[in-house]
Amino acid sequence: MKYLKIIISFLFLFFTVGFVFSSQCIAQDEEITKLRQKITELENRIKDMEAILTKYQEQEKYQDESSNGSQNRKNWRKLEIGMSSEEVRSILGEPIKTIDGVKKLWYYPDIYRGYVSFDNKGRLTGWHEP
Repeated sequence: MKYLKIIISFLFLFFTVGFVFSSQCIAQDEEITKLRQKITELENRIKDMEAILTKYQEQEKYQDESSNGSQNRKNWRKLEIGMSSEEVRSILGEPIKTIDGVKKLWYYPDIYRGYVSFDNKGRLTGWHEP
């Protein structure tokens, strides 16, 4: 009888340890599965962000190469005080409106946002980028 109690105690201990160990393994497996899902989600988000970035960079490159005249901000940055009206026209293109007064003003698309001004000798005195 004494041995039977020892055997029962041993079996109880064995099954308890086995149950606890298997519970921990199941919990770890579930955590690993959740982490793998999160990694997959993050990888997908990164792919989406890279696709958006690539598309934006392609559009920016296209605008730099194909956009000309006053529509290209880089062209506005080429302007220098003292340029002739012909030089400005070759960079920005034809204005959509001109005003001749004390100063000569040329307006570009997005009227009253993008303009250049010339002195009475036809030299660039200033501008405002759209």
